[in-house]
Amino acid sequence: MKHLLLLILLCFVALPLSAKKHYMIGFGEVCSSSKVSVNRTYVNAVLKSGHTPLIIPNGCDEKLLKKYVKKADIVFLTGGEDVNPAYYHAEPSPYLGEVVGRRDTFEMALLKEAVAQKKPIFGTCRGLQIINVFFGGSLYQDIPTEVDNPLPHRQGNRIGERIHDINIEENSRLYKIMGVKHIGVNTSHHQAIKKLAPGLRVSARATDGIIEAIEGDSYPVAAVQFHPECLVEKAAPEFRKLYDNLMKLIKNK
Repeated sequence: MKHLLLLILLCFVALPLSAKKHYMIGFGEVCSSSKVSVNRTYVNAVLKSGHTPLIIPNGCDEKLLKKYVKKADIVFLTGGEDVNPAYYHAEPSPYLGEVVGRRDTFEMALLKEAVAQKKPIFGTCRGLQIINVFFGGSLYQDIPTEVDNPLPHRQGNRIGERIHDINIEENSRLYKIMGVKHIGVNTSHHQAIKKLAPGLRVSARATDGIIEAIEGDSYPVAAVQFHPECLVEKAAPEFRKLYDNLMKLIKNK
């Protein structure tokens, strides 16, 4: 009986050591004029990995923004409109899409505060683009008119399907988590990284050379150009690994 009680006690002691860590995910809101929101797919993806979503609203003063960022373990920037090319000192292309100035201003302030507090950062699609711009990089404003022989990177309403493959760098954290060199992804963008920002490195590319994932060397940051949150339910459940290991993907140690 004593041996049985000891075994049970040891099991309970060991639980915290083996349990998966969960995090508070601070989402920058999409800056709608009528509501404070984040697309449900992002929230579902982190909830199913046991994380807690926190929406950081636009309109916070500096003091309140500090408080929101302090609560977050990871700051997460989502997909959306085009980034204003003024942020990377370029003239607007005739093919530039919708730009929402209040969102650009808000996300730049959010990134600045995240870096000031040394918070890990993750981004998806537009999130990858504005992270690259924030750290000093630039963008193709319109892939079809600026890149030779590109793949179709806009898939309309087929966001839940794999459209093209990406090649993952074997020395990347993304490869360590996913465990494969090639994988199919969805795609919903016409902008992409042109000049990679200092301190970032490429962790995956599409077969046409477009950068599909990045990681930080000196700062805990990672981002993807595709939308894994729309794939995990049906088309590519293996991307659950990404959300289960989000901090490992972001951190450079």
